[in-house]
Amino acid sequence: MVTEAAPNATTRPIVVAINAVRRCGETLELASALAWHLGADLEVVFVEDANLLRLADLPVTREIDRFSGMSRDLDSQRVLRALHSEARQLRREVSRLDKATSVRSTVRVVRGHYFTEALTASANVDVTFVHGAGQPFPGDHRPGPRLGARGATREAAAGRAKRPPLWALFDGSPASARALRLAAKLAYTSAANLVVLVPEQAAGEIENRKSEARMAADTADLQFLVVAGDGLSQLGGALTPRVGSVLVLARQSPELKDGRTRGNLESLTVPVVLVA
Repeated sequence: MVTEAAPNATTRPIVVAINAVRRCGETLELASALAWHLGADLEVVFVEDANLLRLADLPVTREIDRFSGMSRDLDSQRVLRALHSEARQLRREVSRLDKATSVRSTVRVVRGHYFTEALTASANVDVTFVHGAGQPFPGDHRPGPRLGARGATREAAAGRAKRPPLWALFDGSPASARALRLAAKLAYTSAANLVVLVPEQAAGEIENRKSEARMAADTADLQFLVVAGDGLSQLGGALTPRVGSVLVLARQSPELKDGRTRGNLESLTVPVVLVA
């Protein structure tokens, strides 16, 4: 099935937060395809790590080349030039996606702590992609099948069973229902299966929650996994890029409301999609 984009379906852009370490071409492609599907613009926020720049000026800080093993003095100006080069490369990558999907995109550069800036960027938009701590360094990414603007390619659709599934946390709240609906769109866009995480409760309530999830996602083709109440912290060690591609959460999820929000997000090694 081919779904036509809904022009001007939303005036708020989809945001992707990135820094020099947390980059992944597949995530950008997925966000761009989703933006096309929803008729939204795409805003890429590139975060210059303020701590890294301060650390670079310490006299004991040295840079070790990842390939040659040689070391040299490091200073903030050299790091800043490298970050500017990274931002230029990112703009070229986003421009390529714009031409492929006709999505309007912007790249905005900010300085600070990655997760603090990512959460700030998510405050006034509906959808934000935030990278986990285990994303590959620039150049390490090996792209998979290209995602088309009008849905998944035949190659991606044929490999649905092989592609790591998307995961979504559903607790029955309206916010988690919105997140689950978005997760279903992402699963369709990327031709991936969708696993719904349901908080542990009485057996009868779990079955009710599964029925609610199927109604919210408008599909019966869901897989379910029951998790303990503190499920997000458990997922930190269990949800890896090999067993999951993206985790979709409500921005107002109880798992993200207390002071552990940043720690919980930092413990994850897959990209997270925060949904308002």
